Amino acid sequence: MGLSVTRNFGPLTDIRPVTRADWARVGRLARERIVTRTVSGRDVSGAAFAPYSEGYRLAKGRIGASSVPNLQLSGEMLRAITVEADDDGVTLAFSS
Repeated sequence: MGLSVTRNFGPLTDIRPVTRADWARVGRLARERIVTRTVSGRDVSGAAFAPYSEGYRLAKGRIGASSVPNLQLSGEMLRAITVEADDDGVTLAFSS
């Protein structure tokens, strides 16, 4: 059994999963890291998301939504990230 974690998940590489519970912990930590980074307006590389077009930014402002890209119009997408662990790994997916 091997562990492959991208460098963008720093502290997760210190965990050595052995059980399903360990894999679930890795998945929960990865989900937390993804959500925190996304809400802060950063992509997987840490760069800021591209700015909205002027028209879209103004439209979002009219409904009280953030004018800074953070994939959080309703919050449903990030809340839909699921963690599915088994004895050999973990999968993060979006529930429908």
